[in-house]
Amino acid sequence: MTADHIAGHLRPDGHPPGGVRDSADVQVEQHRLPRTYAAFAALPDASVEQSAAVAQLLALHGHAVDNADAELLAQVFVDPPALDPAASPSHHTVNTEVKRIPGGLAAWSRLVTIAGDGSVASADVIDLLTETPDGWRVG
Repeated sequence: MTADHIAGHLRPDGHPPGGVRDSADVQVEQHRLPRTYAAFAALPDASVEQSAAVAQLLALHGHAVDNADAELLAQVFVDPPALDPAASPSHHTVNTEVKRIPGGLAAWSRLVTIAGDGSVASADVIDLLTETPDGWRVG
């Protein structure tokens, strides 16, 4: 569900790249969703425990993608995407805010990527999370 809620990370031709959080060929620019944030901010806050679990989960996403670790990625997503380690810059998820929504949680984060050539891109990302028997998962 992440791919539908990503703002930014455009390829040079202006089209979003395919795949969940795929940021190959990014342009160096900032992307924000200010109008959407007001609606998000009005949602009820998640508990401290839920927020901590989601922050840990999103940190695990970065480690899974950056290390091309499919086993770790399976701990992040309900339906894990395929990994393409060749086109993946370093991922950093920061400034995460977690809210309660019907049937789960929503997490608004800033995704910062650093490519091998040193170029940097960022995006606002909203992840929808579902509680599973194994814990929270993006999905």
